Order: sequence, then C-alpha cells, then structure tokens
Amino acid sequence: MSGTAARPEPWIRIERFSLSRGGRPVLQDLNAALSGRAVGLVGANGAGKSTLIGALLGVLRGSGSIRVLDLEVPRRAREVRTRAGVMAEQAGVFPGGSGVDAVAFAGTLSGLPRREALRRAHRALDALDVGEERYRPSKGYSAGMRQRCKLAMSLVHDPEFLILDEPTVGLDPPGRTQLLRLIRDLRDEGRRILISTHILPDAEFLCDEVLLLDAGTVSYCGPVSDLVGRRSNRLVATGSGFDAAFARRLGEAGVRVVHAETGSVVFEEGLASELAAFWKTAAEAGVEVRALARDVSTFEDAVLTAMDGGGDDRS
Repeated sequence: MSGTAARPEPWIRIERFSLSRGGRPVLQDLNAALSGRAVGLVGANGAGKSTLIGALLGVLRGSGSIRVLDLEVPRRAREVRTRAGVMAEQAGVFPGGSGVDAVAFAGTLSGLPRREALRRAHRALDALDVGEERYRPSKGYSAGMRQRCKLAMSLVHDPEFLILDEPTVGLDPPGRTQLLRLIRDLRDEGRRILISTHILPDAEFLCDEVLLLDAGTVSYCGPVSDLVGRRSNRLVATGSGFDAAFARRLGEAGVRVVHAETGSVVFEEGLASELAAFWKTAAEAGVEVRALARDVSTFEDAVLTAMDGGGDDRS
C-alpha cells in the first residue's frame, strides 16, 4: 500500500480556454487542474489574472471549457456565483454607513433577509477580529480596516469558496501580515480559496498550489512543493579555474550543465556516472573545487525560472 496520499479532485478545471477583449487576446489556450486548499493565481500586473477570475465567475466568456466545483461555466455560472465569496480588488465598501451596514448590505444582495444578514454580518466581523470599529462610518476607515470589511462582505453568506483579488494591495506591512493570517485561518478551517496576487511572499505564505500566468499563458500549474523542488536534483560547484572552457569540457563528458559563470557551475546530478564524470573532468582540467552543494530554490527563484520558460506546464 502506497504511503503517498492521493491528491483531492480538482475544484477548478480549465481546458483549452482562450479569451479576447477588444480584439486583443488576453488568455491563450489555458489548461489547469487545481485541487489545492489555497490556490495562488500568480503573475505580473496585466498577466490576465483578473480576466481569468471574470471567466471563472461567468462574467466574461471565451472559448474552451471551465468547470468550478464541477459546474460548467458559463452555463451554470449563476450557481457558481451563489456558492462563491468574492473580494474584488477595486470594489469599495458601501458608502454612507458603518462597516456593519456595508457587510449586512452585501448579505442582502446575496438573498439573505435583512435581520439574518445583520446577524451574519456581526458573525463575519467577529471572525475577522473587528471590534467597535464596525459601528464607525466606513468612509473614515484605514486601508487595513477597509480590506477586513471587504473580506467580511465576501464571507457574510457563508460561501463554499473564496476568490480574493489582490487582497493585500495598499496595506502597510503590519496590516498585510494581519490580513494574511486571517485568510490563512479561513483556509485552515476548510474554506477553499483562490487568491490572485502579484506579491510572491503572499502566495508563498498562503498557497499549497499555484497557477502562474505570464502574458495570458500558463507558465506552471501544480503544487508549490513541486515547483520549488525542481532544482533539488541540481548541484552547484564553486572553485577556481571554472570558466566557459571548463563548462564545455563537462558537457563533452556527458555532464548536463544548467548554468555556468566564472567561479561556478550548476549541473544536473542525474546518475552517479555523471557525478564521477564531473570529478574526472575537474581533475583533468586542473581546476580547484572548493565547494559542491545541492542547488536549493526559493519560491521566488522557482517562479521567475518558470516565467522565463525554465519549467514545464504541469496542467
């Protein structure tokens, strides 16, 4: 019996999906199967993240297939939106009232009776540790309080999953940390979350799976652990005498060189024979090997490598 746990069924499936706006292609032939508790939709501004969110909710239409919670979009988009809690990047808190008024209003828009919406508004604000501030006019809120209020608005109708579009943009470091911890708590309680962000530390903190978009195409789709672990089979050698000529000699000896520069070379560990070939070539070339260590990738390194085309699309 295998000790490896089976991955859960994907709750988002995207197959050969393309979408154009104003005659310009924005998303091109996307394929993804996402099953993580918290999925990071990661990419630079303009990569197509918000457009994809619109497509997942059935607001924007393209060609290809999208299923959310095994519901076909856009045919069953209304049901998907009913089961979703959405925190949009640009949406503001309902003006002219208090924070609790804004959250209760969001509840009524979801179909809740006014009394029940108010009760749930207080419950959502309690969960996000919003105290007496809820009774103050929302127009005077700090950026952090506005974001908490917007998150409560997305939670008030107790959705099955959350879509959070750039939730920490504009927050100072303490406010950003607080909000990320609140979102992490929601994840740990069992809520499925899709978080769209261009801030890599946010995705690293929250997500167990990522979909990397680069100019409307998929650079990587899969677990964070697989993305970061890709370089675990690479070795970094440093020393004197390492140069382009030495790298060429390694390649001729069957060593798969990934990167070389003056003073260092990165190569695939592969079979034991390749490591032996490295040492043999180093001895023949008369270079001095000062250190040999495994190449450890950070999350940011891994993302940038995938964006540069150094990774395969696992969708």
